[in-house]
Amino acid sequence: MVPRIIISPRLRSAFKACIAGGFVFVGANIYFGSERFYEDIIMPTLRFIDPETVHRLSIQMAKHGFVPRMKSIDDPILHTTVWNHEFKNPIGLAAGFDKNGEAIDGLTKFGFGFIEIGTITPKPQPGNEKPRVFRLTEDRAVINRYGFNNDGYEAVRARLIDYRQHSDTNKNKK
Repeated sequence: MVPRIIISPRLRSAFKACIAGGFVFVGANIYFGSERFYEDIIMPTLRFIDPETVHRLSIQMAKHGFVPRMKSIDDPILHTTVWNHEFKNPIGLAAGFDKNGEAIDGLTKFGFGFIEIGTITPKPQPGNEKPRVFRLTEDRAVINRYGFNNDGYEAVRARLIDYRQHSDTNKNKK
């Protein structure tokens, strides 16, 4: 039998208040995009976690909008047109980060002028065996040997169609 620990109601309330306060603090810093919070708290904490897990967590956070808000609007001088496509700035996210097009909306809010997704293959595939992502701590970098793990063409295509329909709907509301 496991012994029960009895905690007074005041101590329990204080504990709940501290937890709630912590969530408010973290949420506010994420919402307002505190660079110092990311640099001093988030990034050092994430270095204790397997890099592939951190990558998945990053995609999920961006998917649900937990990304720093851009504090400034791109200067019109940065607007770029390439092959009849207009971009608010010329800085893009290369393929490989959001392999399955799961977090396009969140990554766009992060400030990228464009986002490249993939690599996408005709059928879903698991990619290389784990471990396949390695930290180079001294260089503040990672080596990515994922392979072409992805959900496959049909799943990603459906996600992109859904994203386009929702983004067009939101544009019409403005």
